[in-house]
Amino acid sequence: MPTRHVLTVHGWSARDTSLRPLAGFLSRNGFKVENVWLGGYPSMADEVRPEDSARRLGEVVREMQGDGRLGERFHIAAHSTGALVVRQWLTQAFPRGGAPVDNLLLLAPANFGSPLAVMGRSALARLFKGFGNGFETGAEFLHALEHGARFQEELTLSDRLSRDGETASPYSADGTRPFVMTGLDVVRPMGILGEDAWDGTVRVASTNLDAQGLTVDFTRQSEDGLPERRVWTRRGPETTPFAVLPDRHHLNITEPADTGERGAGRLGRMILQALWVDDATGYAEVRADWSALNARTRTLVQPDAAGERAGLDTDEPPLPDAFNEHYQLVFSVRDDTGLPVDDYFIWLTAPTETELAAGLGSSLSRPEEYALRHVLKKVHVNRRDPSRRVFHIDRRELMRQGGLKSALTPARLPLLAAGISAPGPGKLISYFDRRSAMGSGLIPLRSLTPEGGEHFLRRYATHFIEIIVPRRADDSVFTARGLG
Repeated sequence: MPTRHVLTVHGWSARDTSLRPLAGFLSRNGFKVENVWLGGYPSMADEVRPEDSARRLGEVVREMQGDGRLGERFHIAAHSTGALVVRQWLTQAFPRGGAPVDNLLLLAPANFGSPLAVMGRSALARLFKGFGNGFETGAEFLHALEHGARFQEELTLSDRLSRDGETASPYSADGTRPFVMTGLDVVRPMGILGEDAWDGTVRVASTNLDAQGLTVDFTRQSEDGLPERRVWTRRGPETTPFAVLPDRHHLNITEPADTGERGAGRLGRMILQALWVDDATGYAEVRADWSALNARTRTLVQPDAAGERAGLDTDEPPLPDAFNEHYQLVFSVRDDTGLPVDDYFIWLTAPTETELAAGLGSSLSRPEEYALRHVLKKVHVNRRDPSRRVFHIDRRELMRQGGLKSALTPARLPLLAAGISAPGPGKLISYFDRRSAMGSGLIPLRSLTPEGGEHFLRRYATHFIEIIVPRRADDSVFTARGLG
Protein backbone atom coordinates (compact mmCIF):
# COMPACT_ATOMS: atom_id res chain seq x y z
CA MET A 1 0.00 0.00 0.00
CA PRO A 2 1.45 3.42 -0.94
CA THR A 3 2.43 5.91 1.74
CA ARG A 4 -0.44 8.22 2.62
CA HIS A 5 0.73 11.82 2.76
CA VAL A 6 -1.14 14.37 4.90
CA LEU A 7 -0.90 18.15 4.97
CA THR A 8 -2.33 19.81 8.09
CA VAL A 9 -3.53 23.45 8.12
CA HIS A 10 -4.13 25.43 11.31
CA GLY A 11 -6.64 28.15 12.18
CA TRP A 12 -6.64 31.88 12.91
CA SER A 13 -4.02 33.12 15.43
CA ALA A 14 -2.54 29.60 15.72
CA ARG A 15 0.70 28.21 14.34
CA ASP A 16 1.55 25.01 12.52
CA THR A 17 2.95 23.61 15.77
CA SER A 18 -0.57 23.68 17.25
CA LEU A 19 -1.33 20.60 15.15
CA ARG A 20 1.65 18.53 16.34
CA PRO A 21 -0.60 16.26 18.46
CA LEU A 22 -2.68 15.46 15.38
CA ALA A 23 0.42 14.92 13.25
CA GLY A 24 1.93 12.64 15.88
CA PHE A 25 -1.25 10.60 16.05
CA LEU A 26 -1.33 10.18 12.28
CA SER A 27 2.33 9.19 12.13
CA ARG A 28 1.68 6.44 14.68
CA ASN A 29 -1.23 5.13 12.66
CA GLY A 30 0.03 4.48 9.17
CA PHE A 31 1.06 7.93 7.98
CA LYS A 32 4.86 8.11 7.96
CA VAL A 33 6.07 10.96 10.11
CA GLU A 34 8.13 12.60 7.34
CA ASN A 35 5.00 12.74 5.23
CA VAL A 36 2.75 14.48 7.75
CA TRP A 37 3.32 18.17 7.09
CA LEU A 38 2.39 21.15 9.25
CA GLY A 39 1.15 23.92 6.95
CA GLY A 40 1.41 27.47 8.30
CA TYR A 41 0.31 30.96 7.23
CA PRO A 42 0.37 34.46 8.82
CA SER A 43 -3.29 34.81 9.82
CA MET A 44 -2.47 37.67 12.22
CA ALA A 45 -1.16 40.10 9.59
CA ASP A 46 -3.85 42.71 8.97
CA GLU A 47 -3.28 42.99 5.22
CA VAL A 48 -3.36 39.26 4.42
CA ARG A 49 -6.64 37.84 3.12
CA PRO A 50 -7.70 34.17 2.97
CA GLU A 51 -7.39 34.41 -0.82
CA ASP A 52 -3.69 35.32 -0.45
CA SER A 53 -2.99 32.35 1.81
CA ALA A 54 -4.94 30.07 -0.53
CA ARG A 55 -2.93 31.15 -3.57
CA ARG A 56 0.32 30.58 -1.69
CA LEU A 57 -0.95 27.19 -0.50
CA GLY A 58 -1.22 26.12 -4.14
CA GLU A 59 2.35 27.26 -4.83
CA VAL A 60 3.67 25.35 -1.79
CA VAL A 61 1.83 22.19 -2.85
CA ARG A 62 3.39 22.37 -6.32
CA GLU A 63 6.85 22.94 -4.81
CA MET A 64 6.52 20.01 -2.42
CA GLN A 65 5.20 17.68 -5.08
CA GLY A 66 8.01 18.78 -7.39
CA ASP A 67 10.78 17.81 -4.96
CA GLY A 68 9.06 14.66 -3.71
CA ARG A 69 8.16 15.80 -0.20
CA LEU A 70 4.46 15.48 -1.01
CA GLY A 71 3.02 12.67 -3.06
CA GLU A 72 1.09 12.93 -6.29
CA ARG A 73 -2.03 12.28 -4.18
CA PHE A 74 -2.39 13.37 -0.57
CA HIS A 75 -4.91 14.21 2.15
CA ILE A 76 -5.54 17.45 4.06
CA ALA A 77 -6.64 17.87 7.67
CA ALA A 78 -7.63 21.50 8.35
CA HIS A 79 -8.72 23.07 11.62
CA SER A 80 -11.00 26.08 12.12
CA THR A 81 -10.08 28.95 9.74
CA GLY A 82 -7.75 26.60 7.88
CA ALA A 83 -10.88 25.18 6.26
CA LEU A 84 -11.54 28.51 4.51
CA VAL A 85 -7.98 28.68 3.20
CA VAL A 86 -8.10 25.15 1.80
CA ARG A 87 -11.59 25.55 0.32
CA GLN A 88 -10.53 28.82 -1.34
CA TRP A 89 -7.49 27.14 -2.90
CA LEU A 90 -9.59 24.25 -4.23
CA THR A 91 -12.19 26.58 -5.76
CA GLN A 92 -9.50 28.81 -7.29
CA ALA A 93 -7.43 26.01 -8.79
CA PHE A 94 -9.86 23.11 -9.29
CA PRO A 95 -13.42 24.51 -9.62
CA ARG A 96 -14.60 21.46 -11.59
CA GLY A 97 -12.64 18.83 -9.67
CA GLY A 98 -9.33 17.15 -10.41
CA ALA A 99 -7.44 18.32 -7.30
CA PRO A 100 -4.60 16.10 -6.03
CA VAL A 101 -6.41 15.83 -2.68
CA ASP A 102 -8.22 12.59 -1.88
CA ASN A 103 -9.78 13.18 1.55
CA LEU A 104 -10.35 16.64 3.03
CA LEU A 105 -10.98 16.42 6.78
CA LEU A 106 -12.30 19.66 8.31
CA LEU A 107 -12.08 19.78 12.12
CA ALA A 108 -14.37 22.38 13.74
CA PRO A 109 -14.20 24.45 10.54
CA ALA A 110 -15.23 28.09 10.54
CA ASN A 111 -17.09 27.57 7.26
CA PHE A 112 -19.78 30.13 8.07
CA GLY A 113 -18.16 32.33 10.65
CA SER A 114 -17.46 32.63 14.35
CA PRO A 115 -18.96 34.79 17.12
CA LEU A 116 -15.40 35.67 18.13
CA ALA A 117 -14.48 37.45 14.88
CA VAL A 118 -15.85 40.83 15.99
CA MET A 119 -14.14 40.48 19.35
CA GLY A 120 -10.85 39.76 17.58
CA ARG A 121 -10.96 43.17 15.89
CA SER A 122 -11.56 45.06 19.14
CA ALA A 123 -9.00 47.36 20.72
CA LEU A 124 -8.71 45.00 23.68
CA ALA A 125 -7.94 42.06 21.41
CA ARG A 126 -5.29 44.09 19.61
CA LEU A 127 -3.72 44.90 22.97
CA PHE A 128 -3.60 41.34 24.28
CA LYS A 129 -3.80 39.07 21.24
CA GLY A 130 -1.70 41.35 19.03
CA PHE A 131 1.00 42.08 21.62
CA GLY A 132 4.29 41.07 20.03
CA ASN A 133 2.74 41.19 16.55
CA GLY A 134 2.67 44.94 16.03
CA PHE A 135 -0.81 44.92 17.65
CA GLU A 136 -2.23 43.32 14.54
CA THR A 137 -4.85 40.56 14.80
CA GLY A 138 -5.51 39.76 11.16
CA ALA A 139 -8.18 42.30 10.21
CA GLU A 140 -8.96 40.80 6.79
CA PHE A 141 -9.13 37.25 8.11
CA LEU A 142 -11.46 38.42 10.89
CA HIS A 143 -13.71 40.21 8.40
CA ALA A 144 -13.92 36.95 6.45
CA LEU A 145 -14.78 35.13 9.69
CA GLU A 146 -17.48 37.53 10.87
CA HIS A 147 -20.98 36.08 10.74
CA GLY A 148 -22.71 37.10 7.54
CA ALA A 149 -19.50 37.96 5.66
CA ARG A 150 -20.03 38.04 1.91
CA PHE A 151 -16.79 36.07 1.54
CA GLN A 152 -18.44 32.99 3.06
CA GLU A 153 -21.39 33.13 0.66
CA GLU A 154 -19.20 33.71 -2.39
CA LEU A 155 -16.98 30.78 -1.43
CA THR A 156 -20.01 28.54 -0.94
CA LEU A 157 -21.37 29.63 -4.31
CA SER A 158 -18.15 28.25 -5.80
CA ASP A 159 -17.99 24.85 -4.10
CA ARG A 160 -21.37 23.83 -2.59
CA LEU A 161 -24.20 25.93 -4.08
CA SER A 162 -25.15 27.85 -7.22
CA ARG A 163 -27.98 30.21 -8.15
CA ASP A 164 -27.99 29.25 -11.83
CA GLY A 165 -28.23 25.45 -11.75
CA GLU A 166 -24.49 24.85 -12.15
CA THR A 167 -23.38 21.64 -10.36
CA ALA A 168 -19.59 21.64 -10.92
CA SER A 169 -17.59 21.44 -7.69
CA PRO A 170 -14.06 20.68 -6.46
CA TYR A 171 -15.65 17.80 -4.48
CA SER A 172 -17.01 14.41 -5.46
CA ALA A 173 -17.35 10.98 -3.91
CA ASP A 174 -14.75 9.66 -6.38
CA GLY A 175 -12.42 12.67 -6.23
CA THR A 176 -11.79 15.11 -3.38
CA ARG A 177 -14.05 13.92 -0.57
CA PRO A 178 -14.87 16.41 2.22
CA PHE A 179 -15.62 15.36 5.82
CA VAL A 180 -16.63 17.61 8.73
CA MET A 181 -16.29 16.94 12.46
CA THR A 182 -17.23 19.39 15.20
CA GLY A 183 -17.92 19.41 18.92
CA LEU A 184 -20.58 20.49 21.39
CA ASP A 185 -18.42 20.87 24.47
CA VAL A 186 -17.32 24.43 25.27
CA VAL A 187 -13.86 25.69 26.12
CA ARG A 188 -14.67 26.70 29.69
CA PRO A 189 -13.58 30.39 29.69
CA MET A 190 -15.79 30.95 26.62
CA GLY A 191 -18.96 29.88 28.42
CA ILE A 192 -19.45 33.42 29.74
CA LEU A 193 -20.31 34.64 26.22
CA GLY A 194 -23.76 33.05 26.41
CA GLU A 195 -23.65 31.35 23.01
CA ASP A 196 -25.63 28.18 22.35
CA ALA A 197 -24.79 25.04 20.36
CA TRP A 198 -21.13 25.83 19.84
CA ASP A 199 -17.66 24.58 20.83
CA GLY A 200 -16.34 27.80 22.34
CA THR A 201 -15.33 29.25 18.96
CA VAL A 202 -17.69 28.13 16.18
CA ARG A 203 -21.36 27.20 16.13
CA VAL A 204 -22.28 23.68 15.10
CA ALA A 205 -24.58 25.02 12.37
CA SER A 206 -21.76 27.18 11.00
CA THR A 207 -19.39 24.22 10.59
CA ASN A 208 -21.66 22.08 8.40
CA LEU A 209 -20.46 22.36 4.79
CA ASP A 210 -23.92 21.50 3.43
CA ALA A 211 -25.48 24.97 3.42
CA GLN A 212 -28.87 25.74 1.91
CA GLY A 213 -29.68 28.68 -0.34
CA LEU A 214 -32.90 30.44 -1.33
CA THR A 215 -33.82 33.57 -3.29
CA VAL A 216 -37.11 35.21 -2.28
CA ASP A 217 -38.19 37.67 -4.95
CA PHE A 218 -41.00 40.06 -3.99
CA THR A 219 -41.06 41.48 -7.50
CA ARG A 220 -42.56 38.19 -8.71
CA GLN A 221 -45.52 36.27 -7.34
CA SER A 222 -45.97 32.50 -7.10
CA GLU A 223 -49.28 30.71 -7.63
CA ASP A 224 -49.86 30.62 -3.86
CA GLY A 225 -49.83 34.43 -3.75
CA LEU A 226 -46.49 34.52 -1.92
CA PRO A 227 -43.23 35.84 -3.41
CA GLU A 228 -41.41 33.66 -5.91
CA ARG A 229 -38.91 31.28 -4.27
CA ARG A 230 -35.89 29.87 -6.10
CA VAL A 231 -33.89 27.20 -4.29
CA TRP A 232 -30.17 27.24 -5.00
CA THR A 233 -28.63 24.16 -6.62
CA ARG A 234 -26.31 21.77 -4.79
CA ARG A 235 -22.75 21.49 -6.10
CA GLY A 236 -20.80 18.28 -5.49
CA PRO A 237 -22.07 15.49 -3.21
CA GLU A 238 -25.60 16.04 -1.95
CA THR A 239 -24.51 15.27 1.61
CA THR A 240 -21.13 15.60 3.32
CA PRO A 241 -20.23 13.19 6.16
CA PHE A 242 -20.83 15.36 9.21
CA ALA A 243 -20.29 14.38 12.86
CA VAL A 244 -21.28 16.25 16.03
CA LEU A 245 -19.21 15.00 18.98
CA PRO A 246 -20.77 15.86 22.35
CA ASP A 247 -17.45 15.72 24.25
CA ARG A 248 -15.05 17.67 22.03
CA HIS A 249 -14.42 21.43 22.02
CA HIS A 250 -12.57 23.70 19.61
CA LEU A 251 -9.11 22.98 20.97
CA ASN A 252 -9.14 19.30 21.84
CA ILE A 253 -10.81 18.23 18.59
CA THR A 254 -7.27 18.26 17.16
CA GLU A 255 -5.96 16.01 19.96
CA PRO A 256 -6.97 12.42 19.25
CA ALA A 257 -5.70 9.49 21.29
CA ASP A 258 -4.75 6.00 20.14
CA THR A 259 -6.87 4.21 22.75
CA GLY A 260 -10.01 4.77 24.77
CA GLU A 261 -13.66 3.97 24.36
CA ARG A 262 -14.91 7.52 24.60
CA GLY A 263 -13.75 11.05 23.95
CA ALA A 264 -10.34 11.29 22.34
CA GLY A 265 -10.27 7.56 21.57
CA ARG A 266 -13.46 7.83 19.55
CA LEU A 267 -12.17 10.99 17.91
CA GLY A 268 -9.02 9.19 16.79
CA ARG A 269 -10.92 6.28 15.32
CA MET A 270 -13.18 8.64 13.36
CA ILE A 271 -10.25 10.66 12.00
CA LEU A 272 -8.63 7.47 10.74
CA GLN A 273 -11.96 6.26 9.37
CA ALA A 274 -12.21 9.40 7.21
CA LEU A 275 -8.62 9.51 6.01
CA TRP A 276 -8.54 5.84 5.01
CA VAL A 277 -11.53 6.14 2.66
CA ASP A 278 -10.52 5.40 -0.90
CA ASP A 279 -13.76 5.14 -2.91
CA ALA A 280 -17.39 6.27 -3.12
CA THR A 281 -18.61 3.18 -1.23
CA GLY A 282 -16.40 3.92 1.74
CA TYR A 283 -17.48 7.55 1.65
CA ALA A 284 -21.14 6.54 1.87
CA GLU A 285 -20.37 4.20 4.79
CA VAL A 286 -18.73 7.00 6.78
CA ARG A 287 -21.68 9.28 6.03
CA ALA A 288 -24.10 6.68 7.41
CA ASP A 289 -21.97 6.01 10.51
CA TRP A 290 -21.62 9.69 11.36
CA SER A 291 -25.31 10.34 10.76
CA ALA A 292 -26.10 7.61 13.29
CA LEU A 293 -23.72 9.28 15.77
CA ASN A 294 -25.58 12.58 15.34
CA ALA A 295 -28.86 10.82 16.05
CA ARG A 296 -27.39 9.55 19.33
CA THR A 297 -26.03 13.01 20.17
CA ARG A 298 -29.52 14.46 19.72
CA THR A 299 -30.94 12.09 22.34
CA LEU A 300 -28.71 13.65 25.02
CA VAL A 301 -31.21 16.48 25.29
CA GLN A 302 -33.79 14.11 26.79
CA PRO A 303 -34.36 14.24 30.57
CA ASP A 304 -33.71 10.49 30.92
CA ALA A 305 -30.21 10.87 29.39
CA ALA A 306 -28.68 12.35 32.56
CA GLY A 307 -26.53 9.28 33.13
CA GLU A 308 -25.13 9.36 29.62
CA ARG A 309 -24.43 13.09 29.89
CA ALA A 310 -22.58 12.52 33.16
CA GLY A 311 -20.44 9.89 31.43
CA LEU A 312 -19.18 12.21 28.71
CA ASP A 313 -15.49 13.06 28.57
CA THR A 314 -16.04 16.69 29.62
CA ASP A 315 -14.85 18.78 32.57
CA GLU A 316 -18.36 18.81 33.98
CA PRO A 317 -21.67 17.23 32.90
CA PRO A 318 -23.43 19.58 30.45
CA LEU A 319 -27.03 20.67 30.93
CA PRO A 320 -29.65 19.09 28.63
CA ASP A 321 -30.25 22.23 26.57
CA ALA A 322 -26.59 22.18 25.52
CA PHE A 323 -27.71 19.59 22.96
CA ASN A 324 -30.54 21.60 21.41
CA GLU A 325 -30.10 21.67 17.64
CA HIS A 326 -29.89 25.07 15.98
CA TYR A 327 -30.30 26.60 12.55
CA GLN A 328 -28.22 29.51 11.28
CA LEU A 329 -30.02 31.84 8.85
CA VAL A 330 -28.09 34.44 6.84
CA PHE A 331 -30.41 37.08 5.39
CA SER A 332 -29.26 39.54 2.71
CA VAL A 333 -31.67 42.17 1.35
CA ARG A 334 -31.43 44.27 -1.81
CA ASP A 335 -33.88 46.13 -3.98
CA ASP A 336 -34.69 45.20 -7.58
CA THR A 337 -32.10 47.68 -8.88
CA GLY A 338 -29.35 45.82 -7.02
CA LEU A 339 -28.85 48.35 -4.23
CA PRO A 340 -28.45 46.94 -0.69
CA VAL A 341 -31.23 47.57 1.83
CA ASP A 342 -29.59 48.22 5.20
CA ASP A 343 -32.62 49.25 7.26
CA TYR A 344 -35.12 46.41 7.74
CA PHE A 345 -36.61 44.21 10.43
CA ILE A 346 -37.15 40.44 10.23
CA TRP A 347 -39.05 38.30 12.71
CA LEU A 348 -40.41 34.75 12.93
CA THR A 349 -44.14 34.40 12.47
CA ALA A 350 -47.09 32.11 11.71
CA PRO A 351 -49.83 34.62 10.79
CA THR A 352 -53.56 34.19 10.38
CA GLU A 353 -55.26 35.50 7.26
CA THR A 354 -56.68 38.33 9.39
CA GLU A 355 -53.24 39.32 10.69
CA LEU A 356 -51.85 39.16 7.18
CA ALA A 357 -54.64 41.38 5.86
CA ALA A 358 -54.15 43.88 8.69
CA GLY A 359 -50.49 44.22 7.80
CA LEU A 360 -47.50 42.21 8.99
CA GLY A 361 -45.93 43.60 12.12
CA SER A 362 -48.89 45.79 13.07
CA SER A 363 -49.11 43.92 16.38
CA LEU A 364 -47.21 41.16 18.16
CA SER A 365 -49.01 37.82 18.19
CA ARG A 366 -48.51 35.12 20.85
CA PRO A 367 -46.41 32.89 18.53
CA GLU A 368 -44.25 35.84 17.51
CA GLU A 369 -43.68 36.80 21.14
CA TYR A 370 -42.71 33.21 21.96
CA ALA A 371 -40.26 33.16 19.07
CA LEU A 372 -38.60 36.40 20.14
CA ARG A 373 -38.19 35.19 23.72
CA HIS A 374 -37.23 31.56 23.24
CA VAL A 375 -36.54 30.56 19.63
CA LEU A 376 -34.35 33.37 18.33
CA LYS A 377 -31.11 33.21 20.32
CA LYS A 378 -28.87 35.72 18.58
CA VAL A 379 -29.07 38.28 15.76
CA HIS A 380 -25.89 39.70 14.28
CA VAL A 381 -25.69 42.60 11.81
CA ASN A 382 -22.53 42.31 9.71
CA ARG A 383 -20.25 45.26 10.40
CA ARG A 384 -19.04 45.66 6.82
CA ASP A 385 -22.40 45.09 5.16
CA PRO A 386 -25.46 45.86 7.31
CA SER A 387 -27.75 44.48 4.59
CA ARG A 388 -26.59 41.06 5.84
CA ARG A 389 -27.91 39.68 9.14
CA VAL A 390 -27.48 36.33 10.84
CA PHE A 391 -30.09 34.59 13.01
CA HIS A 392 -29.22 31.72 15.35
CA ILE A 393 -32.41 29.74 15.93
CA ASP A 394 -33.03 27.04 18.53
CA ARG A 395 -34.72 24.23 16.61
CA ARG A 396 -35.92 22.43 19.74
CA GLU A 397 -37.66 25.57 21.03
CA LEU A 398 -39.09 26.11 17.57
CA MET A 399 -40.63 22.64 17.47
CA ARG A 400 -41.59 22.46 21.15
CA GLN A 401 -45.23 21.79 22.00
CA GLY A 402 -46.80 25.15 22.78
CA GLY A 403 -44.16 26.94 20.71
CA LEU A 404 -44.22 28.49 17.28
CA LYS A 405 -44.78 25.33 15.25
CA SER A 406 -47.74 24.24 17.35
CA ALA A 407 -49.31 27.62 16.60
CA LEU A 408 -49.89 26.42 13.04
CA THR A 409 -53.56 25.75 13.72
CA PRO A 410 -56.19 25.70 10.97
CA ALA A 411 -56.78 29.38 11.69
CA ARG A 412 -53.22 30.19 10.68
CA LEU A 413 -51.41 29.89 7.40
CA PRO A 414 -49.77 26.44 7.11
CA LEU A 415 -46.35 28.04 6.93
CA LEU A 416 -43.55 28.68 9.34
CA ALA A 417 -42.34 32.01 8.00
CA ALA A 418 -40.45 35.20 8.57
CA GLY A 419 -41.95 38.63 8.20
CA ILE A 420 -39.90 41.46 6.76
CA SER A 421 -40.59 45.17 7.04
CA ALA A 422 -38.46 47.89 5.46
CA PRO A 423 -38.98 51.64 5.68
CA GLY A 424 -38.24 53.62 2.55
CA PRO A 425 -34.92 55.50 2.44
CA GLY A 426 -36.75 58.82 2.07
CA LYS A 427 -40.01 60.58 1.25
CA LEU A 428 -39.79 59.89 -2.49
CA ILE A 429 -38.68 56.23 -2.35
CA SER A 430 -40.36 53.30 -0.63
CA TYR A 431 -40.19 49.52 -0.69
CA PHE A 432 -42.93 47.04 -1.56
CA ASP A 433 -45.78 49.55 -1.95
CA ARG A 434 -45.58 53.24 -2.86
CA ARG A 435 -48.61 53.94 -0.68
CA SER A 436 -46.88 52.67 2.49
CA ALA A 437 -43.98 54.23 4.34
CA MET A 438 -43.24 50.82 5.90
CA GLY A 439 -43.53 48.02 3.34
CA SER A 440 -43.70 44.40 4.45
CA GLY A 441 -43.82 40.85 3.12
CA LEU A 442 -43.92 37.18 4.15
CA ILE A 443 -41.04 34.70 3.62
CA PRO A 444 -41.79 30.94 3.87
CA LEU A 445 -39.07 29.16 5.82
CA ARG A 446 -39.44 25.60 7.04
CA SER A 447 -41.66 24.46 4.17
CA LEU A 448 -41.43 26.20 0.83
CA THR A 449 -44.97 25.16 -0.10
CA PRO A 450 -48.20 25.52 1.92
CA GLU A 451 -48.60 21.74 1.66
CA GLY A 452 -45.27 21.26 3.45
CA GLY A 453 -43.88 19.11 0.67
CA GLU A 454 -40.49 20.80 0.34
CA HIS A 455 -38.50 21.53 3.48
CA PHE A 456 -35.85 24.24 3.39
CA LEU A 457 -34.55 24.23 6.96
CA ARG A 458 -32.07 21.42 7.64
CA ARG A 459 -30.67 20.20 10.95
CA TYR A 460 -27.32 21.64 12.04
CA ALA A 461 -27.01 23.84 8.93
CA THR A 462 -26.52 27.39 7.63
CA HIS A 463 -29.17 28.80 5.27
CA PHE A 464 -28.57 31.73 2.91
CA ILE A 465 -31.75 33.69 2.17
CA GLU A 466 -31.41 36.37 -0.50
CA ILE A 467 -34.37 38.76 -0.47
CA ILE A 468 -35.25 41.06 -3.38
CA VAL A 469 -37.76 43.83 -2.65
CA PRO A 470 -39.44 46.23 -5.12
CA ARG A 471 -38.13 49.79 -5.07
CA ARG A 472 -40.95 52.26 -5.67
CA ALA A 473 -40.40 55.89 -6.62
CA ASP A 474 -42.92 58.69 -6.27
CA ASP A 475 -44.29 60.02 -9.56
CA SER A 476 -42.69 63.36 -8.79
CA VAL A 477 -39.13 62.05 -9.23
CA PHE A 478 -39.57 62.84 -12.91
CA THR A 479 -42.26 64.83 -14.71
CA ALA A 480 -42.69 66.56 -18.06
CA ARG A 481 -44.70 69.68 -18.94
CA GLY A 482 -45.18 71.76 -21.96
CA LEU A 483 -43.19 74.95 -22.51
CA GLY A 484 -45.49 77.92 -22.61
